[in-house]
Amino acid sequence: MIRIAVVGGGPKSLFALLALNDLIPPGSRSRIRVDVYDPHPPGSGSVWREAQPQALRLNVNAGIVDASSSLTSENFANWVHHAAPELSGEKYPPRALVGRYLREQFEFLRQHGNVTVSHRPYVVTGVERLGTQWMLKGPFGSSTYEEVLLATGHGLGDASPRRPPPLELLPGALNPHPLIGNYSSLTTAAIRPEQSVWIRGAALTAYDVALLLTEGRGGSWQGLTSGAQLGKLRYIPSGREPQRITFASRSGLLMDPKSETVSPAITACLERFKPQLWQWGRPHQATSDAGRLAGLWAILLRCAQECAQIMGVQTSAVTLWRTALTGVSVAAESGAACMTSSPGPANLATEDWLPEDWAPAELLRHSLLANHFLAPLTTGWLWARVWSGLYPELVAVMDRSSRSRQDWRQFLRVAGNLERFAFGPPELTARKLLALFDSGILHMTPASEEPEPGVVLIDAVTPSPGVLGAPAPDGDPVSGLYLGLLLDGHVSVRPGERGLLTDRDATCIASDGSRTQSLAAVGRPTEDPTLGHDTLNRSLHGEHRLWAQRIAGHVALNAAKPSPATGPLPKQPTPAEESVLKE
Repeated sequence: MIRIAVVGGGPKSLFALLALNDLIPPGSRSRIRVDVYDPHPPGSGSVWREAQPQALRLNVNAGIVDASSSLTSENFANWVHHAAPELSGEKYPPRALVGRYLREQFEFLRQHGNVTVSHRPYVVTGVERLGTQWMLKGPFGSSTYEEVLLATGHGLGDASPRRPPPLELLPGALNPHPLIGNYSSLTTAAIRPEQSVWIRGAALTAYDVALLLTEGRGGSWQGLTSGAQLGKLRYIPSGREPQRITFASRSGLLMDPKSETVSPAITACLERFKPQLWQWGRPHQATSDAGRLAGLWAILLRCAQECAQIMGVQTSAVTLWRTALTGVSVAAESGAACMTSSPGPANLATEDWLPEDWAPAELLRHSLLANHFLAPLTTGWLWARVWSGLYPELVAVMDRSSRSRQDWRQFLRVAGNLERFAFGPPELTARKLLALFDSGILHMTPASEEPEPGVVLIDAVTPSPGVLGAPAPDGDPVSGLYLGLLLDGHVSVRPGERGLLTDRDATCIASDGSRTQSLAAVGRPTEDPTLGHDTLNRSLHGEHRLWAQRIAGHVALNAAKPSPATGPLPKQPTPAEESVLKE
């Protein structure tokens, strides 16, 4: 029997196990055993836990959620049709419902799959090499395995005294830990209606907090909240929300809402540039010459300019590049036009820039209108089309590529700015935020300004991906688990990056450059060498499939002559142990 430990029970581990199940012949349950370590129910993990309030919605199109396999053909859209028919067809359903789907798919795999799968509700505090095996340590004691897959996702690992803070905590914050699927600290007892709230962060987690403190406390919306028609919302207070909610961020800017419609001409333009990205990526994979990313930026700039021409607006490469570097969006320079609901330009004149004194709420209002071609298009809007439309290709051509530290710092800076344009909240969420601004409840301030005395502080900053709190070699490991593996040389992080370097089948690369056989990692722990792991899109990355192929091949080779057990199987938890380290 081959014993596999999967550390982390979120979607990435579920996808890997489903891929393995599909490659293992029926009747193989006695040949392969998988123990999934996670204090939360596997499948949903910590981020997608079912106990989340219904006010929290998916931030991406539910159409990408797919945990189907040879066991069942049900993707999320098929499943929700009978599991929650009242939400069938919802583009952005409650996140708790997505978590229920993922958990049920894991349970279906556990009960009917070709692999023996068990859940061990513990945090793993260490992974050590023991001969040809791996020994896992934690509150369960220790257990040995032939294979280990690290899929810790947003999890911060153990609470070992050796673990430094993954980010600079906000002193005095109500929540002692990052808000990752757990909002239990935001109670009415802790945040009373007469109080004011100061939130560090102005991205998706901050938006969740604002909605929980308003809609989640009985507030409602007057106006159209569904359908394609754009309409202004008005917030109707319940009397239980805080008196004032303030977002505080370094940039002082909000994320742009997603555009729900894209012109076919823009789609065709993006298709024309995909081969150029592939051509750029092929000859550059093995070189780390400084400045080599200039070719990538040139391709993306040309694409953005062509998109501008298609939409009937004009802007220069210099203006677009300035937006990419600063994150500040401006209107098209000359001949600026906005669009009607039809694909052709309306030729409505406007200024060549957005007013510098516009408040974040006015910029958000402009972005919503621009998405419906009812206001002048901006450089941020153009970049959103390019970055989101070409993102799968960007992930592929940047995958594990060599790059200078200077190039990588620039890439992270530009990517962070463009993701704010491309991967913001759904339109309905943005309209709700705008209604809160209009009501006088929601405000925004630079993070440099000190909170007023007596306000309730909430930290809505999510820890960065990877296994280091800052780029190597200066960053410290985020958990004792990764600290031990790094000290032992079983895993490595390239200079300037935060995530583990792995081979294409997810096998970890050791400090000496060799493959650490039988130790693999997928998802957020590997961010930087590979990109875009904060996604439910199962097809964006292929490491989990190649990992499954390697394991399945190993099982096939040993099928005729099973290996004798080299140690006792891990004991299953008692009911009392089930409650250990639930958080």
